[in-house]
Amino acid sequence: MISERRHVACQSLVLSLALSLLGVAHAADKKPTNDKLPDWAPKPKPHVIEDRFRLEVMTLSADLDTEIRIDPNLATQGTLINAEDDLGLDDNKLLPLVELTLLPGDRHLIRLSGFSVRRSADHAIDKTIVFDDQTYLPGERVDSTLNLTSFGLTYGYSVAKTQRLDVALTFGAQIVEVEANAVVRSRVVRDSETGVTPLPLVGLEGRFDFNDRWSLEARAQYLSVEFDEIDGSVLDARAALTWRMNPYLVFGLGYRQFHVEVDSRDVDDPGLFDMKMAGPLLFMRASL
Repeated sequence: MISERRHVACQSLVLSLALSLLGVAHAADKKPTNDKLPDWAPKPKPHVIEDRFRLEVMTLSADLDTEIRIDPNLATQGTLINAEDDLGLDDNKLLPLVELTLLPGDRHLIRLSGFSVRRSADHAIDKTIVFDDQTYLPGERVDSTLNLTSFGLTYGYSVAKTQRLDVALTFGAQIVEVEANAVVRSRVVRDSETGVTPLPLVGLEGRFDFNDRWSLEARAQYLSVEFDEIDGSVLDARAALTWRMNPYLVFGLGYRQFHVEVDSRDVDDPGLFDMKMAGPLLFMRASL
């Protein structure tokens, strides 16, 4: 189950982001805006002219922390294992990420995003592990694979838009697929599991332009839901400083955090998956 402390922490993150953006908005209002000017006055140009299409390619140096448990049945719990410590999976990966954003009109955005984390290891375990209907013994070498693939679709609407600032509310869905496999070759023991979970998200994002070159961007999406026999939550947040080389090319350096947790009591697939991923982010954005 998802802890009350984690709910409070995630809500505080989104609230802090919202207050920060509103504070910047107050400072930015000292500049003339379209809403404060009379109809006959010339409109001030924004520091950054909005594009209509963005392609963003990113590299994330991700620290990973994963807990997984596959239960034999609803009455019997499997062993809760840490994939990095107990199975020897990498605790850091250099990951490519891609985003495609469309901006139809002055206040709308539609974003497609996706990434994949694929890890495998050959490791001698040091404790008894019950994984689904298989039991792995101390000292046995286990070939394990753990893959996560995520696709997201987000819609956003700008609720505050000035010469320097753009703040949007976002609504989206994240589809998370997890594949886990464990093999003991000496005893021909093998077990594999696959699960797909769609999770809706709400969030807030914004950009403050210091000038026509430098900007500060931040976004956070979070939601916890319970449906049928599954509890799930996703937190996806990032902050970045960007430099615009020209109207079509932007470079950015920031930090991203992604956390997905799924607790299933489904009779066919009971268990727990909890993965945290965070680290520095470097990206390039091309736009038209």
